[in-house]
Order: sequence, then structure tokens, then C-alpha cells
Amino acid sequence: MNQSFCRPLIFTFAILFLGFAVHAQDYPQRALKWIVPFAPGSAADTTSRYLASKLAERIKQPVVIDNKPGAGAAIGVTALKRAAPDGYTIGNLVSANVVQPWLVKESPFDIRNDFQSIALMYSGPMVLTVAQTSPLKNVNDFIQYAKSNPGKAFVGSIGTGSATHLAAELLKQMAGVSLTNVHFKDAVEMHRAVSSGELMASFDTYASPRPLIEGGKLKVLAVTSKDRMSMLSQTPAIADSLPGYDISSWTGIGLPAGTPKEIVSKLTLEIRAIMQTPEWKQLISSNGVEVSQLTAAEFAQRIAMDYEKFGRVIQAANIKAE
Repeated sequence: MNQSFCRPLIFTFAILFLGFAVHAQDYPQRALKWIVPFAPGSAADTTSRYLASKLAERIKQPVVIDNKPGAGAAIGVTALKRAAPDGYTIGNLVSANVVQPWLVKESPFDIRNDFQSIALMYSGPMVLTVAQTSPLKNVNDFIQYAKSNPGKAFVGSIGTGSATHLAAELLKQMAGVSLTNVHFKDAVEMHRAVSSGELMASFDTYASPRPLIEGGKLKVLAVTSKDRMSMLSQTPAIADSLPGYDISSWTGIGLPAGTPKEIVSKLTLEIRAIMQTPEWKQLISSNGVEVSQLTAAEFAQRIAMDYEKFGRVIQAANIKAE
């Protein structure tokens, strides 16, 4: 190639790189927005608000929570994908998002390719809850009722393909029972419906129904992990009645694909520093979930693995893409 032609190109790339490096070094220069795909008061919301407040202290800029609930967390995550990849919009990625490409013919996002993973905040089992006044006392009672009353066992979820939905589908498949799924916009409404007796039961991470559990409105029948939770050591696992049953949910943090690497690295460093503090670990453990030690790369691998695992549940349930 002609050297006289190459010099201007090299010079141009050098200027662009230098300008980008200065931009990344000066980041951030204004407030960040953190998209939470669930309603205020949910587990993802409260933990994200904590991280956002601590992140704001470290980067010396406000970090504003923007709740966008609905469609099994798809509305908020779609908004994150469509945000400018400049580091000023951050958001949650959740386990429900890995299956949405299986459920929507023209899904607005693919969690494996459309986002830059930063960190897995936490993961853990869900709990199966019923109203405190429910006559059901354990999983066997739950299964027997569903067998004896086909079409009348109504179980709540926060969207098709959400972890709350797939937990019920997996139980339905393994126990050979009929469960009718009822979708809610957010977890708060769902748990209120269960506590009032409008619904038979629901699945969710412990933190979401916890206020109603501690307030005597809900009771926990079982946990969805293969082993019991240390916080609920007296509560059996569904696997005690259905060997092999095991499902968990998780919540992480991501950025739109294409966000500059230097900005991704800075945010990852700052957020992971917060996640190493005793205060964060105490907050997470009090919610009945586990603090994650996964790197950003390992988090991306978890996403890919769950895409295949949950996809098999969806196919077995014959849930068709809409």
C-alpha cells in the first residue's frame, strides 16, 4: 500500500484513539441511570438501590433508579439494550431474560449477545408460598390438591418465562399435575393476591414475599434448591418430595453492547469493590440468597448455560413463542 496513503489513516486512527482515551478517563461527567426491570420494593429494586447509592459515592455522580416493570422483566431490559452505549445507562439482567428468545418469535433482545456483563449480584433458590390461612401444609399437600382439582390450582408468576413461571412449570412436569399460571405485572401484586387467597400459591426469591411472611400473611411450604436454605433450615426442599427438582434465579448487572471497554472496566471495578464489603454481604444473606463470586466472564458463561437449561424446560412444557 502507498505509504503516503497510509500516513493519513494512521494519523486519523491515532487521533480517534487519543480522543476516546481522554473521554474514558474523564468518565463520568454527569448522572447515570440504572434501569430496574421490576417494581419498587422488589428484591432486585432494593438491592440495586443500595448498589446505586454506594456507586454514586465512589464515582462522585448521581445514579438514578428507573423502574420499568412488566413482561417478565423484558420491558426494562429492552430499554437497556436500546440505550446509548456510552456508560451512562446501566441496568439489571435477570434469569428470566435468558429464555425470552425462546418465547418471543421476534424477541427485542438476546441476552447472550446484546449486553456487556458486569457482575452477577446474587443467585439463589425461590420459595413456594401460600396464604397463612391455606390448609396446605407441605409440598405433598400441594401436589395432591393439584391432582384432585385439575384446572383449579392457580399459581402466580411475573411473566411468561420468568423464573417464577419456570419453577411452577418444572414442578408441573415432574409431579404430573395441572397448574394454571396467572401472570402479574410485578411481584408485589402477586404476593398480595396469594396472601388474600385469590391465588393458591406463588414462587419467588425469599426477599420479595418476606415482609408478608414475617407479617403472618404468607407461609413457606418449600424451597426450590436441591438443598435446604440455611435461613430456613426447618423448611424442606421440593426435592425432598420430587428428587431431582432444582431451580434457582439470579440478578446481575449489564451495559448495552458496544460500551467502551475502559468504561466497562471502571464500572466493573467500582461495583465489585462494593460487592466485597461486609455491608453488601450482610444485605444479600439477609435476603436468603448467595453473594456471587463470579467474574464478568463467568457470569456470561452462566447466561449461556441457563439459556440451554431453561430452554429444555420450555420445550418440555410446549410453551410456544408468541
